[in-house]
Amino acid sequence: MAICIECNEEYSDRRKALGYNTCLECGAVVATREILFKASCTAPAYNKGGYMYVTSAKMAKDLGK
Repeated sequence: MAICIECNEEYSDRRKALGYNTCLECGAVVATREILFKASCTAPAYNKGGYMYVTSAKMAKDLGK
C-alpha cells in the first residue's frame, strides 16, 4: 500500500500507479482548494466575451485591449 503525503495514511496502489500521491480524502481537499483559487483568476477577455483563465500579471494587463 502507498502512503499519503498529506495525512500519512495508506491508500490504493492502483491510485499511486495513476500518479497520485494523496488518498481520496486529501485529494478532494486539494482539488477544492485549487478550484476556488482558479475561480478567482478569471476575467472577460473582451467586451461581451466569455471568461478566460488569467495565468500571469502580463496577461491580466493585456486583457480588454
